[in-house]
Amino acid sequence: MTARRRGRGPEAGAAVTATAVFETHRPRLLDLAYRMLGSVDEAQDVVQEAWLRWQRSDPSSLDNPSAWLTTVTTRLAIDALTSARARRETYVGPWLPDPLVAADEPDPGETVAGAETLTLGFLRLLETLSPVERAVFLLHDVFGVPFREVAATVGRTEVAARQVARRARDRIRSGRPRLDPAPAEARILADAFFAAVVDGDLDQLTTLLTDDAVYVSDGGASRRAARRPVVGSARVARLLVNMARRSLSPLDEVHTVTVNGQLGVYVRRDDAPLVLTVLGWRGTRVAELASLLEPAKLERFDRRWCGKGSV
Repeated sequence: MTARRRGRGPEAGAAVTATAVFETHRPRLLDLAYRMLGSVDEAQDVVQEAWLRWQRSDPSSLDNPSAWLTTVTTRLAIDALTSARARRETYVGPWLPDPLVAADEPDPGETVAGAETLTLGFLRLLETLSPVERAVFLLHDVFGVPFREVAATVGRTEVAARQVARRARDRIRSGRPRLDPAPAEARILADAFFAAVVDGDLDQLTTLLTDDAVYVSDGGASRRAARRPVVGSARVARLLVNMARRSLSPLDEVHTVTVNGQLGVYVRRDDAPLVLTVLGWRGTRVAELASLLEPAKLERFDRRWCGKGSV
């Protein structure tokens, strides 16, 4: 007698197929949730909840599983972002998103617009949008979802969704323009920039910064950091040199990293994270610097960096 193999009936096969469908979409759902929330952990929580709802649904009855998953993930992210923004209103000092550990080579499936929207500077611009504006902008302009589907996702008419997208675009465009140098040139310029910081060369630093350069640091409630953005090449240069003199030690580990598609420097001390600073360019000069000092965010980044993982 042949023993009956468990888990091989039609129901088990349907479950395997449903799981495979979801896993095919998981990377895109994580990309969307991270851009919405700026937090790796919160993005993973949203996608996990989407997975639980997917399991409770009947995937075989769906005409468009991709649209269903996108809608559920977006609505969950809007709810999470609304709650997160309330918390960020009481956050001490500037807030920066969780940085991603990026692969050395860009994802060939990543569009130019998509790569741009992963930078820390762009994610900070997205913070100026309401949750619905953010969702509409990302769904249509970044992920290419038709306005008809976008409108249904956010509970607006198609005309209203187009108006929301227009307002969001105008706000994003009014932000600081970016123009990255070629990767090889950017590495040379970044090396020169960080060398000038360590050497205390104010003149060199000033020439490598745009006149309206902005420095933003996120230390949260427990780490000393500038409570407001510092603006202007001379002020930013002096601040960087003074911080390097006060804070850096010859024994520190200094690593050049690629974070959210941007070059930066990551400093560790005694096998623990100290600071991560990322550069944003305009041509051949640095227009933005984002420094992460908040311990919890650094520890999360350090775990992924040590494991060379990503979202």
